[in-house]
Amino acid sequence: MNRLTGLAAISLISLSACMSDGQMAQPTVADPLIGKRLMTDKGALIILGADGSVGGEINGKAVVGTYSANATEMCSTYSAPDFLKDKEFCSTPVISGSTVVFQRRDGSSSPVYNIKG
Repeated sequence: MNRLTGLAAISLISLSACMSDGQMAQPTVADPLIGKRLMTDKGALIILGADGSVGGEINGKAVVGTYSANATEMCSTYSAPDFLKDKEFCSTPVISGSTVVFQRRDGSSSPVYNIKG
């Protein structure tokens, strides 16, 4: 399956999810990553919750934050750890097989994260 076919399948699955008020949920770029363990080779762990939370651990410190996403971009802000506190990152996740890299608005990119179940 090529990348476009895979993205189309994910979009169709996401469209089938219903919101509590009976309207159809709009697919977002975060949908394929929600509930997955995103891990770098250096041991950083990020988990996106369906409720808009961000958790995990970086350098032995708990990650606490929130995110919002639309069809093209996601933005996250953090209250912990200290080196991320009050920072906002807006990016587009680029998924390739079982990895994801977040391409940020400023042209920089995140480390490569391995996507685990």
